[in-house]
Amino acid sequence: MTSPKSRNILFYSENFCGEQSRGGLEQATFRIAKALKETGQWEVFNAFRSKREGDEKAFYSNLIELSRSDSKFEKELENFIRSNRIDVVVNMSRFFRHKFIVRAAKKVNPDIKVLFMQHFAPGSEKKKPTYASGWHLLKLNPLNPLYWLRTTVYPLIKLPRNLIWKKIYRDVYDESDKVILLSEGYIESYKDIAGIQEDNKFTAIPNIFDLENEKVAEYSGVKEKRVLILSRMDEIQKRISLALKVWKKVMENDDLTDWHLDIVGSGHDISLEKRLAKRLDLKNYTFHGWKNREPFMRRTPIMMMTSEYEGLPLSVLEAQAYGCVPIAFDSFKSIHDVVTDDETGILIENFGDIVTFANKLIDLMKNKDKRLELAEQGIKEVTRFSSKIIVDRWQQMLNSL
Repeated sequence: MTSPKSRNILFYSENFCGEQSRGGLEQATFRIAKALKETGQWEVFNAFRSKREGDEKAFYSNLIELSRSDSKFEKELENFIRSNRIDVVVNMSRFFRHKFIVRAAKKVNPDIKVLFMQHFAPGSEKKKPTYASGWHLLKLNPLNPLYWLRTTVYPLIKLPRNLIWKKIYRDVYDESDKVILLSEGYIESYKDIAGIQEDNKFTAIPNIFDLENEKVAEYSGVKEKRVLILSRMDEIQKRISLALKVWKKVMENDDLTDWHLDIVGSGHDISLEKRLAKRLDLKNYTFHGWKNREPFMRRTPIMMMTSEYEGLPLSVLEAQAYGCVPIAFDSFKSIHDVVTDDETGILIENFGDIVTFANKLIDLMKNKDKRLELAEQGIKEVTRFSSKIIVDRWQQMLNSL
């Protein structure tokens, strides 16, 4: 039963958000909801459009699976908000659903606060269908007709698409009581896309990452000669092809032929990456697919990330918690929130510079003392993302509404 002193907050997401949810957005939403509930000041609710069998229900005060029809979606959401006396609605999902969420909430009560949280870097949604991405994929697989289509059609639709995204970003800002971004560095990016000057509705709150004490206690610096990639196989975002080319250069060093590359993850571009690895005649590597990440992080001293963009890379924090030192391109703003160059990891200034990346990685592989120093500092830094610290920032933001 809801406490008289508590308030009710509803998290909307495309998929149900539970402890066993696989997606990063769903896990992040569950952690925030759980942390707020544990304060005793909030009752938490979840509305979504799809749910796997077996997803747990007991955690939330109530939940609803909404219709895929937009008209029914809005009415069902309105009724759910009214019957559960919701005070705050947080859209954790898509831009395109936001206007329906706002209308549903304001029909019930104009004083209900509606927030939008963007879980990715502003502007990243425009990258996938671009000319550059089509050309990049075309070079990796010149026989794919879709990649040819991207390189020919995108230049014709670029301007209208940019104007559409400008309106979408601006509308979401205007309709929301708060826009929550994962990094302070993303505020200017959002403003540039939306074409707005004001920033009073923005706040930056990273996702929760809780470091378990036993991970630190068990870390002794004893690691195997391995490098790790933890990633979904999505070439346009993750650029695994760059990592494979870096590893090719690393393996040309005779002193490092006893090292091994573990690639953990899968996705729609897994076949593309495997073909490239064979074409490069790579040595000492394994594609593991989806596996439990923990054993890999425990035994591995270095994690490689070659993403062009991310929201907030929780896989980096997770690796750091196990004393696994990240090396990544300085290609998105939030990387500076989780990695300080030469203090908690290594950053490569120019995206795509595989020569510098390989040289820095080789130096790290050969220098155990440096790895230990970076690993120990990284373990200390990840505590900044603990649930206690992040939920306090949520509380401050919610109390200011």
